[in-house]
Amino acid sequence: MEEEKKLTAEEFVLQAIKKLRKDPFRGIHSVYSGFNEAFRKYFGTNPVEATSRLAAEGKIETRPFKGGVMLFLPGEAPQRPSADEIIQLILGSEGKSISEEEFVTEGIKRLRKEPYKGIHSVFSGFNDAFRKHFNKDPIEFTSKMASEGKVEIIPLRSGKGVMLYLPGEGPRGRKTDEALKKILE
Repeated sequence: MEEEKKLTAEEFVLQAIKKLRKDPFRGIHSVYSGFNEAFRKYFGTNPVEATSRLAAEGKIETRPFKGGVMLFLPGEAPQRPSADEIIQLILGSEGKSISEEEFVTEGIKRLRKEPYKGIHSVFSGFNDAFRKHFNKDPIEFTSKMASEGKVEIIPLRSGKGVMLYLPGEGPRGRKTDEALKKILE
């Protein structure tokens, strides 16, 4: 690395996206691609600040992803449905009026992607859609439903959002089944 030809943070990030992505993928994972460590080694600073700034300026696009973020060139990130599109999907084509509780259960049914049984409250767009449609806090409402046994909530280690499941559809660990079997023997 010649010091006089050092790349700017923007040049480095754009070049990293172009050179580290693997077909058919359009983006790179900030951690798993090696980008974060390479950025730290090259600049001696935190890459999150630079990528957040570049995303805010529209120079790149980011999407939250397990263990980090995905980095994309402008216009290449997958498009998220808007809160209105999520509401329309949950209400169905007839756009019928439904209760908050029905919205939650229909949301889980219609937003989950096979083979998964649950939805991520944030990344699926559910929380924003619920908040927009009912002008109420989705966390408070789904927590109440969970305490009544009407949904199952699994907190995530990341602390951002939860997984929402219909009753009886949440993941069951082998240890749970083994413990229950021993208890009931």
